[in-house]
Amino acid sequence: MRRSNKHQMRKLTFMGLTGGINISVPPEQIAENELQECDNFIYKIDSKRLAGRGGLSPELFVALSYDIGTMHYDVGSNTVFIFCKNGRAYVWNWSNQQEGLPSYLGMLTGTATPVCAKFKDRLWVASGGKLQYYGFDGGQLTTIMDSPTCDICFQRNARLFVTMTGTDIAYYSSIGDGATWEEDTNDASSSQWVEVGYGDDGDICAVVPMATDIFILKTQGTWYQFQSDSVDPQSWIIQPVATGIDAIGKMCATNIGNEVVYLSRRGLRSLAATMDYGNVATADIGDKFQKLVTSGLIDTVQMINLRRHKTIMIRHTMDKSYWLAYNYALGSLTTIHFGMQVESIVELTDRVFVASGRFVYEWSDAYTTDNGTPIAYRLKPRDIISSDDILVKNIDTKFTSEWDGTATVSIGNRLHVDMPVDKRRKVHCNHSDEVVSLTVESSVPFEVDHIILDTVDL
Repeated sequence: MRRSNKHQMRKLTFMGLTGGINISVPPEQIAENELQECDNFIYKIDSKRLAGRGGLSPELFVALSYDIGTMHYDVGSNTVFIFCKNGRAYVWNWSNQQEGLPSYLGMLTGTATPVCAKFKDRLWVASGGKLQYYGFDGGQLTTIMDSPTCDICFQRNARLFVTMTGTDIAYYSSIGDGATWEEDTNDASSSQWVEVGYGDDGDICAVVPMATDIFILKTQGTWYQFQSDSVDPQSWIIQPVATGIDAIGKMCATNIGNEVVYLSRRGLRSLAATMDYGNVATADIGDKFQKLVTSGLIDTVQMINLRRHKTIMIRHTMDKSYWLAYNYALGSLTTIHFGMQVESIVELTDRVFVASGRFVYEWSDAYTTDNGTPIAYRLKPRDIISSDDILVKNIDTKFTSEWDGTATVSIGNRLHVDMPVDKRRKVHCNHSDEVVSLTVESSVPFEVDHIILDTVDL
């Protein structure tokens, strides 16, 4: 009788990998739905399924003469605004092939990464100089010479809100007019200003507008809550709600419903309303992967909220090809390695565009490479250990893909089996090892329906 027949067979099943990466505990202690590594996978927009990400288009949707710094999408006009690193601004009517080339709008007044806001049928741009707007009339950017210097702007309570990082002052325009910044103390509807954190030793670092309140982060590590939903400035309230925050740049925070998600030197955290004393509390939301988030952390992080995908794209290192994808519907994180240095990502109603160098590419499931560069898909679920060697008798996989190809299933460094990415296959192997350390790699995007190992403890 063969040795393996004397022991009970057990099935090790890997499926429903909704937990994302967990490196907070040893590999054999993570949950069944979690992974040690998950590179170039994201969670699908219409389900909880983990899927190999799409590629970047081989054709160039935009080719400019200057390097692109950032992009902004205006949903009302269905147009994309492109801002180059040298300050040149363009508007791109991408959906109209007859008007597909970006139109030059003029030069920005500042050198900071521009922030845009739609107010009164105009797109307002804050770039670290005087406020500017585009009127969607085929003209160029108009500069408001008497506006405050600003690099953050958004619409709130029929006014335009602006501020400049590195200062303490926030400004509101006149009601209904983003171009009027003259204050009249006898007129509550005129332009107003407030000082945030009077007497503290910090400067404004980031601002996140919520449904009713505005949360302002200062460099000394304090979140302030600014309540300004009334027309009368006398009723406005600014109060500190959280301290000890390690702030990182003006793009370190975004809003998700009634919650602020931000990146600090201690990792990914949230600021949310509670029923407890103080009404607002901070929490760690990246306990499973904080070491990954804080490794190589820089001061100029980028957080881009792809709201349709319920995913925040995070660039936290100097390597612009390496991004983290945090799915906030699941609380799960995966890693992305693009085949190029990515400057900006913008989500439209039904498409996603990526800027790299002078070019704009589409990020889509219709492509399997990054403009010709192969994509390396890699999954590594939890390790399986035992007091004795483990014999793997069979490997049963079912993957789903729209493309032909194979995925290499490896156990340790000695067993490698190629399995189809578009169907089910079962193979016999009789491989023994001290630890079942499973890895799946492919150059073709696929989804995992299941991986089943028939094993025996020897």
